[in-house]
Amino acid sequence: MPLRTFLALDLDEVIRRHLVRTQQELDRAGAVVRWTGLEQLHVTVKFLGDVPDADLPAVCEMAREMAAGVEAFDFQVTGLTSSPPTGHMRMVWVGIEDPTGRMAELNARLEEAAEILGFKREIRRFHPHLTLGRVKSGQRVPELRHAVAAVAETSFGTQGADELVVYSSSLTPEGPIYAAMARVPLAAGD
Repeated sequence: MPLRTFLALDLDEVIRRHLVRTQQELDRAGAVVRWTGLEQLHVTVKFLGDVPDADLPAVCEMAREMAAGVEAFDFQVTGLTSSPPTGHMRMVWVGIEDPTGRMAELNARLEEAAEILGFKREIRRFHPHLTLGRVKSGQRVPELRHAVAAVAETSFGTQGADELVVYSSSLTPEGPIYAAMARVPLAAGD
């Protein structure tokens, strides 16, 4: 049975709790939003989609090889945005800043290696972000936009990235359930 699979960077507990507090603050706007759970907060580096069971070992090996070629790095979790900026809002997300460029390098390596394995290359430019919530109706969206704007410049902290995680995702009515299938180290830094 195929497993919905993606490659991601985890966040530490301090940053995740800060993000959850911000979700709670935004939730007071009264909009209908499915907020991302504490355990599901991560930065996706490459989404693969449905992967057949037989291909999972090759995916984990590919992740290990590609991660080993990128040095560990730090990135900032900062700034909130609602998307799209006008009209029917679909999501609230947090920006990622990586002054080292290593996250984009990791993404490029994964895109190339995944394509060799037969996975579709992402045509959109890589724009790392963290989804805080998905808007489920137009109810009280102006209030939510106002609440997001009020905390748009929030910095959630600096995160170290020293491993890449291969996750499977099972979709349920209550939201996705993620399971780590492999944790692979990035190259040791200086």
